[in-house]
Amino acid sequence: MTNKLLLLIGVIFFLSCDFTPPLNKEILQAQKHIIDRDYLAATKKYKEILKKNPPIEIQVKVNYQLGDLYSIYLSDNRESLKYYKKIMSISSKPLWLVKTQERIAEIYFSYIKDFEKSANIYKKLSSFKPKLTKQDFYSYRYAISIFNRSFYNQAKDLFTDISNNKLNEYYDRSFYYLGLINFQKKDYLKAIENWKSYIKEETRRDNIIQAKFLMANAYETMEELKIAYNLYYSILGEYPNTSVIKNRLKGIYERRVARKR
Repeated sequence: MTNKLLLLIGVIFFLSCDFTPPLNKEILQAQKHIIDRDYLAATKKYKEILKKNPPIEIQVKVNYQLGDLYSIYLSDNRESLKYYKKIMSISSKPLWLVKTQERIAEIYFSYIKDFEKSANIYKKLSSFKPKLTKQDFYSYRYAISIFNRSFYNQAKDLFTDISNNKLNEYYDRSFYYLGLINFQKKDYLKAIENWKSYIKEETRRDNIIQAKFLMANAYETMEELKIAYNLYYSILGEYPNTSVIKNRLKGIYERRVARKR
């Protein structure tokens, strides 16, 4: 999130609340600290506002601002969780509950790497009725969280559901993860089949290169050394770590030579 976007949130925050004159002044002071990039001062001012027990609507928005400040600008995600979670205890409005759950899930998933907690939240969000706009995203993140917990059978079912729906936003990406799952289960032929399906759908070159590297690794594991060598060679110069590819090529070459002796 950019500074301009956070500032815009602050402006909306200001315009959407009916402040008393003293509270109005304090809110403006907090917003000025944000504009000046003095984020610690902004958090201090917002906390002072909360101590005065303002109306619930204002408490919700101040807590959300504090959560964003700690997470986005102060890199203290665990501290930000306190303020996002506080919203859940003082508000029952679906809009705020969904927004807050999104932020909490993102922190657990991307920063703290607590995939058990992210899985629980994304499961709830993906099951919300009526369906939320980002339902595909929630289902995808839920599946990845389960995968990262090494529950491969459950993850396989979840990604298979996604792969059966071409309208799903993450239809193509599901094949990549199905390949990873089948590789972990030592079903290398199935993994290769999954990655071939993924490459047919994927348009980003870096993702295609990564899939080809994994395919080469699977072929190498199956001792299909010629195919593995050709795949590694095809991404030489494009794979981010060139030395890894060179070492794989050298190793396969030496193994093929040894076979002929």
